Amino acid sequence: MRKFSLQTLIVFALGLTCGFFVNCSFWPLLALLIALVSVFIYTMRDAQGLKHTQAAQFIAISTILYLVALLISFYAVIALIPFALYELFNKKTLKAMTLRLLPIYIITLIVLIINKDTLFVSNDF
Repeated sequence: MRKFSLQTLIVFALGLTCGFFVNCSFWPLLALLIALVSVFIYTMRDAQGLKHTQAAQFIAISTILYLVALLISFYAVIALIPFALYELFNKKTLKAMTLRLLPIYIITLIVLIINKDTLFVSNDF
């Protein structure tokens, strides 16, 4: 099976999520765009010719951007789909996928626990 290119994945995710948020307010859209930038930076960690410290910097920047997106609007959690799809299309083992996505899932769980009272009572729409 042929792997999808990164550009195809990003365009599909952007089209899917923007189509979902057409009638939404500004804040969920901004959070979504920041989350998609986070996904793009996350994929840069696998680029050729990077030093070890550069890959760690890409992970840190991606994680911080994802946290900012979640703090703006929890609807940015939809960015977990491109994160997981990227790892699946790179044919990583389940253990490697889990370890690589662990910071993203931990941040999502922390924000979910912190905002559990106001999660479904949001005025984003």
